[in-house]
Amino acid sequence: MAEPSSKKMRIIKTCNLYISSISSGISMAVIGPVLLNLQEIVHTDTEHIAVIYTGRSNGYLFGSLVGGVLFDVTPRKQLLMTVFNLLIALSLLIIPWSKYIGMLTGWMILNGFSMGALDTGLNVCVLNLWGKDSGPYYQALHFMYGFGSLLAPLIAAPFLGDYHEDDSTNETTSFPNKTFPLDTMELNFSNSSFSQNSKIPSITFAFTIIGVFAALVTISFFVVCIISPYDTNENKNDPGSQTKKNGLLFVIMIVSLTFALLFVETGTEIGFAQMLTTYAVKGPLRLTPVMGSYMTSAFWAAFTISRFASIFFAIKMKSLHLIIMDLVLVTFGSAILLFLAVSKEWALWLATVLLGLGIASMYATVISWVEHYINITNKVLGLFATGAAFGEMVIPYTISYFVEKIPEVLGFVVGASCILSIILTLILYLILRNKQDKYLEQEGISNAAFEANADKET
Repeated sequence: MAEPSSKKMRIIKTCNLYISSISSGISMAVIGPVLLNLQEIVHTDTEHIAVIYTGRSNGYLFGSLVGGVLFDVTPRKQLLMTVFNLLIALSLLIIPWSKYIGMLTGWMILNGFSMGALDTGLNVCVLNLWGKDSGPYYQALHFMYGFGSLLAPLIAAPFLGDYHEDDSTNETTSFPNKTFPLDTMELNFSNSSFSQNSKIPSITFAFTIIGVFAALVTISFFVVCIISPYDTNENKNDPGSQTKKNGLLFVIMIVSLTFALLFVETGTEIGFAQMLTTYAVKGPLRLTPVMGSYMTSAFWAAFTISRFASIFFAIKMKSLHLIIMDLVLVTFGSAILLFLAVSKEWALWLATVLLGLGIASMYATVISWVEHYINITNKVLGLFATGAAFGEMVIPYTISYFVEKIPEVLGFVVGASCILSIILTLILYLILRNKQDKYLEQEGISNAAFEANADKET
């Protein structure tokens, strides 16, 4: 079989990376809208269903570390991504059939591991395929993830059950061999949660749609793997030279602070998106699951629009300026969520949109910003993905653990994350402002702050 030209093959592989990013976005975002349905399937409450977030985040964490090593040492990246896409498809198809919390958690761990390794690989491959020209392609990759996240609640919405709470006291409800007192509000779903004339949960069809799409992505990668199993590496930077120039301590500081910032940013993104439906239903507004799903969709719509716009903003704006704009939007969204959204539905909609717009481009923009001062290797990208995975584990779990008893915890956590993001960004700025931009250095240009600092040292 004749292999297409190098440029055409790069375009084909890039398109594959994009559809895989869409699949990853759908897989990550779908759990939030269907959380109450999964809770009903395994017969547990919101506090205990939170273990699936911990399981998937631990899997994502381990997958990010493993992926950072595997994609760094093997030239057969297409084969690795084929395998991880297959595992994602398999886990999605089986998740709604899990009748026990342990089984559900196990498949969520596999799903998280596969996504962690795959997400690291997607980022690495875009950088390797396009090298110094990877900027817009990298932003577009993250846009595709946001687009997939937007699709997830829309796919899930038609298959969600009708939810209501009964304030029943001194009553009991019978389950096989067990009787439980109903001295607190009880979770109920109408028969629409399950398909007509069967015991198959209706959300099974949503997961089947998503799983089949992931399987088609797997087939696409497998075809490319046969045609061109090896990737060319256009990223020729020597990581050692930059480390020697700036010093190991400087690199460690930047990587550590970026790790922490991505921890906060990604954890807030996933925590808010996954718990928004639960907050809308169980919080003071007492909305329906379908309305909560549409709010989640609005978040991902704003998220996707912002990521698309960031492709063009990145051409005209410095990364730091884009980060500041994002933080302003997140600050306003957090304030509205804390002080107005507890009593007004329109305020929850507005806060949701502002947070989606502000959070969207932070991940890619932060990495693009620090990449001007240090070389981002595959292992460093793996560490950044690990930071994001820690955030996805800690922040959603914290929210889900308390949201049933204290729904306002969603606003508290988002507000605290906003403040911490501002502090970390300020520290990074203070460290980097006196350092030379490596691309300006290559062109023989020095930034003013660097020159002023150099004059002081001499």
